[in-house]
Amino acid sequence: MHEQTPMKAQSFSTSYCWFVVIVLTIASTLSYIDRQILALMVGPVKRDIGISDTQISLLIGLAFTFVYSVLMVPMGWLADKRSRRVIIGFGIFSWSGFTAVSGLAKDYTQLFLARMGVGVGEATLAPAAYSLLADYFPRDRLPLAISVFSAAPFIGVGLANILGGPLIGWLEQMPPVDVPLIGAVRSWQMTFFAVGFPGLFLAFVMRAVKEPPRVVDVAQIVSPGTGDDSGQLLRFLRLRRKFLTFHFLGFLFLAMQGYALFAWVVEFFIRQHDMPRGQIGVIYGIITLVAGLGGSMTGGSLAVWMMRRGSLDAPLVLVIRCALAIAPLAIAMPLVPDAWLAILLLAPVTFIMSWPPGLSVAILQAVLPNEIRARTTALYLLAVTMVAVTLGPLVVGFLNDYIFVNEKAIGKTLSIMAAINYPLGAMCLFLCLRHFRRALVELDKDNK
Repeated sequence: MHEQTPMKAQSFSTSYCWFVVIVLTIASTLSYIDRQILALMVGPVKRDIGISDTQISLLIGLAFTFVYSVLMVPMGWLADKRSRRVIIGFGIFSWSGFTAVSGLAKDYTQLFLARMGVGVGEATLAPAAYSLLADYFPRDRLPLAISVFSAAPFIGVGLANILGGPLIGWLEQMPPVDVPLIGAVRSWQMTFFAVGFPGLFLAFVMRAVKEPPRVVDVAQIVSPGTGDDSGQLLRFLRLRRKFLTFHFLGFLFLAMQGYALFAWVVEFFIRQHDMPRGQIGVIYGIITLVAGLGGSMTGGSLAVWMMRRGSLDAPLVLVIRCALAIAPLAIAMPLVPDAWLAILLLAPVTFIMSWPPGLSVAILQAVLPNEIRARTTALYLLAVTMVAVTLGPLVVGFLNDYIFVNEKAIGKTLSIMAAINYPLGAMCLFLCLRHFRRALVELDKDNK
């Protein structure tokens, strides 16, 4: 078991700490590009393999999340005990390799198995990364660092659309390429090759990231002298069960809507507004990159500003306000008849949608003991993010195929989901607020 000494101050310079944030954010960005790129190739993949919207949803969601979910908690346990930078480096190499292997798939089963392999590698990143950041940054600066890292989905989706849309469009104009030992390779297969290889290089860059001392706040130790075991995790889960229940449920509803939009918004504009794939890919990519990154950093910066002025519950308060503000915009965006008006609404939806991911984890880190930080974060990602990644896209595909029985009903589906998810999310997080405040008061009282 690793040795831990209670510490208050960080051991590295501010510039180095932000270097680590940048490296981890690049890694997470690549992971989201590897996940998201399939959403840009729905048409070509359906054409060449002959599958339905529901099957596409399973490739985007379940194929990845099944293995990711199985390995998430074990990877969190490992990150609580072993070198987190080594774990992350191995994960980057693994998921990048499987992304490239996806380009070798010849049928639905092979592509499904390759997407499962991507989940093997990506299960290593988030628990270890959040644990690292919580040891590099003090509590009043952590929300901004985590918000920058949590902007990776928006950066990844943005770049995937900006670069992937034109790339796929260009490759679609070319005939299949005959590759020795592989055979005919189509446009979507070549795209998987292109997006998978950069991560293989980044895996070696992780060697420049140092493993920080594991910072332990004495007040956060659940039961002194119990050691780093599963019993301590269970005691913490019981102690904070109401906070965790409302936190997990609230962010689950918000994340479901976000991942549904990520997976289907490009196809929505193609089907409902007849926009060219390359054009809407670039437009949505720019919106996601600018509004997503800007929103995530705005949310994190505002939370830090409010916390330094005494509002320690600021991250949760901000998310509740986000959920209430985004609901009418997200409901209206898929229903307006004009494509450019829908795009105009999509920009603020993306901006506001980017606040909760980073703030949700910052809220958790504020009350988590170091000894169980990675495992509890893994439980959160398993219970919230992975369920959302699976159900968000799947609900859209299911409603299209079996309820509306119409591919062009995708706008109605997205609007209905927004009308359900955002109010429920806001309600659960409002119920969570009292328990979060109580946890913060108890921690501060123990620190005095």
